[in-house]
This record gives sequence, C-alpha cells and structure tokens, in this order.
Amino acid sequence: MVLSDRTIKEEIAKGRIVIEPLEPNCIQPASVDVHLDKKLLVFRTWRHPFYIDVKQSLDNLTELVEIDEENPFFLHPGEFVLASTLESIILPGDIVARLEG
Repeated sequence: MVLSDRTIKEEIAKGRIVIEPLEPNCIQPASVDVHLDKKLLVFRTWRHPFYIDVKQSLDNLTELVEIDEENPFFLHPGEFVLASTLESIILPGDIVARLEG
C-alpha cells in the first residue's frame, strides 16, 4: 500500500515518520520530495569495470566528487554513484520507503 499525503502528514504528526529538514510543500499526493546532497561517491569503473573483489583493497574504488553551482555533474551510461539526501529520514518497522531518481 502506498501512503497518501494525508496519511504521511498524520504519521509525521504522530512522530512515527521523521523527516528533517522537511518543507511542507515537499509532501506530494503519495510521496515526499527529497533533495540530493552535493557530495557523491563516484565508482572508478575504468579501474574496476566488471566486478568488485571484496578480498582486495577497496581504497581506490571510489572518488569523492562535490557538485558546484557552475559545473553540472553528468552521469554517463553504465556509471554508478552513491549519493545522500539532504534530509534524514526515520521510519517505524511497519513502513518501508522507496527512493526513485
């Protein structure tokens, strides 16, 4: 079941869903908009193109990239990055979230 905006607001009011910071206009009819942080971990696919061997050192596996206002970040086909949201989200055990981007 997907929660409606009314139910999301009720669960936030009860303290069962915690989103910080939260702008009220980010609550949509069946979702909450979140914002991408400026820092990304970009996997160096040119160095590890097909697999990650966890038995090997992972020190050079990723590179920290910070997006600035002047230079956009391009995610190329086949490239993989890890990113964070500006919001911190806490959910109870009986609610699950899905992040789409």
